[in-house]
Amino acid sequence: MGAKRSSLEMDYYDVYNQSNVELVDVNSNSIVEITPNGIRTEDGREHELDLLVLATGFDSVTGGITNINIVGTDGISIKEKWKDGIHTYLGLGCAGFPNLFFVHGPQSPTAVCIGPTCSETEGDWIAECIRVMTTNNLARIEPTREAEIGWREEVMKEASTRLINTAKSWYRGANVPGNHLITLNLPSQN
Repeated sequence: MGAKRSSLEMDYYDVYNQSNVELVDVNSNSIVEITPNGIRTEDGREHELDLLVLATGFDSVTGGITNINIVGTDGISIKEKWKDGIHTYLGLGCAGFPNLFFVHGPQSPTAVCIGPTCSETEGDWIAECIRVMTTNNLARIEPTREAEIGWREEVMKEASTRLINTAKSWYRGANVPGNHLITLNLPSQN
């Protein structure tokens, strides 16, 4: 697994290596103006463009969950629970939110596995869990805080051996200003 996702465009590197193409690091030299011919950066230089794409990013992995006002049994929203970092058990659920299951959730291996395969495995696990609950007349299930802590330690241990742990990328939530940087997915399928 790389530290940043490669472009899926087949000609990306060929175009990038053309003599008329230049990389402009807008993280260290911000865009201050859009001009008729392109952009002007903080250093006063105008960069002529054929096309300007405003790709502002997205809140990968957690945004689809935290943008819904899911409130747990203690009255705290999942967004508030995760404000200092993600805690889940197996990437499938979290303490304080009974009967809430995630598919492709935070701290699952979904960034490194084939989507349908992961979905099927997670769906089978959830279905078996519900079957066991039904068979045993159980109405509620949720992971313990200790299970969350143990799983987070496992994810962080696995991430610590990978280049991804140092990258400023969406894999760690770096594409959203103010995000607490943490590995969002288990970086292996072990």
